[in-house]
Amino acid sequence: MVKIILVAIIVALVYSQPDLRLTVADWLRSASDFLIESVKVKQ
Repeated sequence: MVKIILVAIIVALVYSQPDLRLTVADWLRSASDFLIESVKVKQ
């Protein structure tokens, strides 16, 4: 389930950048930030 959410986030990030400036590193940073925040919220 988490993987599906991450894939959806990455796809959304890609399509939100028409020129596709986001690199894999940016995706991973955004995904890890989101995971950290979601874990904090669950606690």
